[in-house]
Amino acid sequence: MCSLAPLSTILHVSRTKSVGSLPLLPYSSMIANGFVWALYGHLAHLPNVKYANMIGIMLGTFYFKEWAGAAAERISGVIIYHKLAITWIVLLNVLVAARLPRKVATEIVGKEGVLVFILLFASPLSALKEVIATRSAAAIPLPFTVASTINCSLWSVVGLLLMNDFNIYFPSILGLICAMIQLFLKGFYGDGVGSIKRQSSLEMMGQIV
Repeated sequence: MCSLAPLSTILHVSRTKSVGSLPLLPYSSMIANGFVWALYGHLAHLPNVKYANMIGIMLGTFYFKEWAGAAAERISGVIIYHKLAITWIVLLNVLVAARLPRKVATEIVGKEGVLVFILLFASPLSALKEVIATRSAAAIPLPFTVASTINCSLWSVVGLLLMNDFNIYFPSILGLICAMIQLFLKGFYGDGVGSIKRQSSLEMMGQIV
């Protein structure tokens, strides 16, 4: 569900040929996160984790491709940087899984997965400075944020009560906190229209006084 959430946003980007203020980080981190957790699921014999994240890899790749295709050439350097980061993450994890004992590799990949998972669900906050400066949360995609809240809530419960796996429930709880912050910003600022109206009203009142 979380992997499908950005679909409407990306289809809009594809139609308009403009990424607007949407950051690339949520989609590149979705690819990296999907790969690391699919590998962890394979090493830890958790097929539900493995196959769910394989879907995430495919969807993340599609989102990345569509975003990059709609982005202006002036940010081509950013796209290349993200591609290199994803490539290094994949290669290093394949090396860890291939060269180290399974138990050790599982532990390393799991702890790395914690970091990448947090990066994925905190990635919309990369636009935080712009959100505060413009008093608009248009750069925070609502579908992804809502799906992240539900996803992290469910995995927090499953990871803690059913799996008792720190690598599952800890990043899920942190991801839930990040998602809640994004929901607050979305509700407080909206997409800028409400804040513009409020500012205009205040200016008119000031002129009357």
